[in-house]
Amino acid sequence: MKRRDFLKVAATLPTLSLLPLTSEAAPGSPDRIVVFVKLGGGNDGLNMVVPYQDPQYYRLRPTIAVPRHLALPLEQNMALNPYMKALMPFWKAGEIAWIQGIGYPNTDLSHFRSLDIWETASAQYRSEGWLNNILPRFKQGLHGIILDENAGPFCGKDCNAITMQSPEVFLSQVSLIQDIRPNATSPALRHITQVQHQLYAAGEQLRTKMSRPQGLNVPFSTSVFGRRLESVAKMIINGVDAVAYKVELDGFDTHVNQVDTQSNLLQHLSVGLSSFANAMKAAGKWDNVLVVTYSEFGRRVQENYGRGTDHGAGSTHLVMGGRVRGGLHGDRPRLNELDHNMNLASPIDFRKLYGTITQNWWRQRNPWAGLGVLPILS
Repeated sequence: MKRRDFLKVAATLPTLSLLPLTSEAAPGSPDRIVVFVKLGGGNDGLNMVVPYQDPQYYRLRPTIAVPRHLALPLEQNMALNPYMKALMPFWKAGEIAWIQGIGYPNTDLSHFRSLDIWETASAQYRSEGWLNNILPRFKQGLHGIILDENAGPFCGKDCNAITMQSPEVFLSQVSLIQDIRPNATSPALRHITQVQHQLYAAGEQLRTKMSRPQGLNVPFSTSVFGRRLESVAKMIINGVDAVAYKVELDGFDTHVNQVDTQSNLLQHLSVGLSSFANAMKAAGKWDNVLVVTYSEFGRRVQENYGRGTDHGAGSTHLVMGGRVRGGLHGDRPRLNELDHNMNLASPIDFRKLYGTITQNWWRQRNPWAGLGVLPILS
């Protein structure tokens, strides 16, 4: 393909961040995979992992609280939303860690700014995602695959990540690209030719790995979220050389009619993760994978007049996998000790979770070592 033809089709191709392929990166293990699940909009953790024995919870949420008789008991007077019952077998097997009170001080309640903080791991304005500073030290070549529209934590020139709709769509698009040697005549030409070369290389890897894919033998939901997790499962099982994936389940900005909206989303989340975990178990990969959720913020404790909740602070997220030390981590929600905005506290800085993944899963230097690590991995 000529360069001018490449430019014509470039807008239809998946995106790829550039990685200088040097020998400085430490060799990494393809069996240390993390699947990040973004809960877009700001998930209400209080109605996901529920303080169902606390009268204050029902006083502050008279119409949207999870009914006590429907909640699924966990431990420490906390319970799971009944629409997440598909995850109960993994909880009972000790394969889910619920991290309570996770966030950051002085939460910014703007969707865009708070998400930017979560994905860069910095209160400063930065264009690089936090994985850009971690994954290049872990391995060379392909770092991550993003199955939604936003690279988020993968942003940055050193993180080699592909954005795609699915492996099948990616292969149909990248087949338009021919290999080319990077040309350093000018910075612009070097950039264009290197993108073309790396897209071709990524396409060759996926074509090789996925030409005769191993079947999953596990049914997945036909929802967009289910299909994205199914694609991740296929790529992991068939040996695609990426150590991080990102998928998104959007719609958690529940200002009105929260019960119906969040219940539907939590069911999609739990059913999708259940299928994914069962697929990993069937393939003997469950001990090599972590599933980690994140969201821009939690929700206000007191319900609003629209039978929903407004933007709030500390929330609850899960880490799930075969090597996870299951249980409730962090303090239970203290509904009588809200901050001046009537929000929950965030005693666990989210970077402590990132540092735990970096240090105890990927065995890399932890940039946030001063925060400590969470005891969530066995």
